Amino acid sequence: MGFQVDIEKTVRSAQRSFELRVRFETTARRTVIFGPSGSGKSLTLQALAGLLKPDRGRIAFGGEALFDSAHGVDMPARARGFGYLFQDYALFPKLNVRQNIAFALHRGIGNPSADVGGAAVDRWLATFELDEVASQRPGELSGGQRQRTALARALVNSPRALLLDEPFSALDPALRQRMRKELDELLKRIDIPVMMITHDPDDLEWFGDAALQLRDGTIAAENAPMKTSARNNFAGSVAAIRAGAINDEIELEIAGGLRIVATVTRESRDALNLVPGAKAFALVKASSIILVTEAEDVRLSARNQLAGLVTHINPGAINTEVVVDLPGGGSVSAVITNQSAKQLALVVGGAATAVFKASSVIVGVAAKAA
Repeated sequence: MGFQVDIEKTVRSAQRSFELRVRFETTARRTVIFGPSGSGKSLTLQALAGLLKPDRGRIAFGGEALFDSAHGVDMPARARGFGYLFQDYALFPKLNVRQNIAFALHRGIGNPSADVGGAAVDRWLATFELDEVASQRPGELSGGQRQRTALARALVNSPRALLLDEPFSALDPALRQRMRKELDELLKRIDIPVMMITHDPDDLEWFGDAALQLRDGTIAAENAPMKTSARNNFAGSVAAIRAGAINDEIELEIAGGLRIVATVTRESRDALNLVPGAKAFALVKASSIILVTEAEDVRLSARNQLAGLVTHINPGAINTEVVVDLPGGGSVSAVITNQSAKQLALVVGGAATAVFKASSVIVGVAAKAA
């Protein structure tokens, strides 16, 4: 499933006229549209959601036309099946947490009752640890709790894609980092396409499997390389496939005979034609790597553990980049906090093991020439 977008929209006010001309296609699980304020990010996301009607063009998802000016197609927002997280969360101040979540399921006149239930609402209350505040109103919640409530409302309908409008801009810096990690783990579990808009480079690092840079209403760069998120690219071939109840496990053999384990959906496995012997590559975000310096004394559940020698240590203002060379060729880049680097007492030439979960690995194949 992916987005195909080719639209134009002119927005006029007394002070200015803004031209949006956006054209892109993405099949990435997570796509980030980034750019400065006023570049057209929110307009683009609203057009995908059905909250803004383009003047002309076409929007499709998974090959299905959502908007097509040439053929008179303009599918209503509710029918598109997307979850939408507004920048300011747009929670109803007079409804409690349970009612706000249930509102997305509500079809009648008036608001949901104060004690509205149902398996879907209960599921997301539990998932986001909101059970204890279910009867409270948004004004009584912390910033993180408000964001979780808005996310639960966006997901309660089991959407086929999730649209996120600057999801962390309303949070203080310390809370943003924690909520990025929580959202990252959640997205790995629900496994649906995500389209996020942001102006924050840290969001790009965490969620930018594919990147679209928007400037003055036009895409400036598509699939631009991330600063850290796709720094680890391991080329190899499929060594084994193990079928699971929900996801399959793909084992890739890379340089030096090392192996990387990844989990993929059955749909992705078939779409990429992942079969034993097929050429493939594994992408791992530098921020997903955990470094261990005494791996022989530690037992970890993470399936991927690549041992090597530290060759570079590059400290920054907050984080440190560490490069570990692997036997047989290749290397792993990890981005860890400066405090972690200090605690590990990392030195060039010292041994270290890069550890990462199978769910953190993105598997891809090279596109065939037309």
